[in-house]
Amino acid sequence: MTGSRILFCTPRFPYPLIGGDRIKSYHMLLHLARHHEVHLVTFAKGDQAAPENVQAIERLGVTVHPVPFHPLRAGLKSIETLYTDRPLEIAFYTQPEFQARVDELTQQMKFDVGIAFFMRTAEYLRKKSFRKILVAEDCRELYQLRSYESSNNMLQQLIRWWEVRKLRRYEPEVVRHFDCTTFVTNTDIEAMRKGNPSAEYRLLTNGVDLDEFAFLPQQDKRHGVLFFGKLDVWANTMMVTRIAEKIRPLIQRDVPRTQFRIVGARPGELEQRFAAADFSFFADVPDIREYVNSSAVFLHPHRGASGIQNKVLQAMSMGCPVVTTPTGVQGIEAVHGEHALIGESDAELAQHCVALLEDPALRERLARNARTMIARTHSWDLVYEQLDEILAPADADVPNSAHSPS
Repeated sequence: MTGSRILFCTPRFPYPLIGGDRIKSYHMLLHLARHHEVHLVTFAKGDQAAPENVQAIERLGVTVHPVPFHPLRAGLKSIETLYTDRPLEIAFYTQPEFQARVDELTQQMKFDVGIAFFMRTAEYLRKKSFRKILVAEDCRELYQLRSYESSNNMLQQLIRWWEVRKLRRYEPEVVRHFDCTTFVTNTDIEAMRKGNPSAEYRLLTNGVDLDEFAFLPQQDKRHGVLFFGKLDVWANTMMVTRIAEKIRPLIQRDVPRTQFRIVGARPGELEQRFAAADFSFFADVPDIREYVNSSAVFLHPHRGASGIQNKVLQAMSMGCPVVTTPTGVQGIEAVHGEHALIGESDAELAQHCVALLEDPALRERLARNARTMIARTHSWDLVYEQLDEILAPADADVPNSAHSPS
């Protein structure tokens, strides 16, 4: 499988490696550039296209074409959702400079494959005549519907209701223009089949760097409860709030001196509301691994949404026992009592945390089982194999086209 020329489009500059979407797109680019000629067209907000970031991608062997992203213009562009079929998140990322760059490149050279990373870039490729793959990751209608159902904020509910209404028509239509659409879970695939049963769907899971997130048991040296993630993301804000207001009192009723650590970027108002002696915030840390490796429990009270939770993959890889909900392990082959402790209610999640805090042997067993499972099902090598299989039909058709004239 060699020799294709690939146009790769993504809505966020894939470096530095902060956030699951950047990590996934970076690793896809890394692998693709080993075998193919890859051109990346990517939005770059602020100083994201700084020389050191561009060089980090170019070192992979990728040609980078950054397009400045203008948030104010994007906000104004979102008004299109009122009189077009486009959902807010699609309208927000629709800017003519990106389309112009894509059109310019496709006129200059012959591409064998176009990859739209996230549905936010699907519009830029949907009319192109070469083979196209949409890396959708999750079913956006399912994501917004679950988010709507789990929110008690009226503004959030209104936004989610609007997106569900728009996505119900837009999503099944846009995948029709792609030869293959990939998702990270079979749940997302089944949800998409309800809207468009005739499109081609494939599983392209998420990976974790097993060396970077190395296994470190040492359960006798671990203490306290941890949550980590980008703290200005709505879903993470809701989880931290749930921990602070609902779950923490239940845990401390049985284990009074339990310490809670919240680690992540831009805690903002959360820190002002909940910071206390037993509830500490650590903002913008350079490396989360020291916090994960010293914590007895990673508490992840997930509600709604869809796709795979990369935080859970990372915690399991490093040997930090996980307490989460059924949606927190969607797309992950985790079994309750074998790889993690899974519950629905605040009381169940608190009980699971207490059990782990009081039993190092249980933590040890879950941690080792989880690491073995993650190494088997979520290594980047496995993701690369899936990606190669998805690309294989195109490579069979155009074995040497990367160097063909435009």
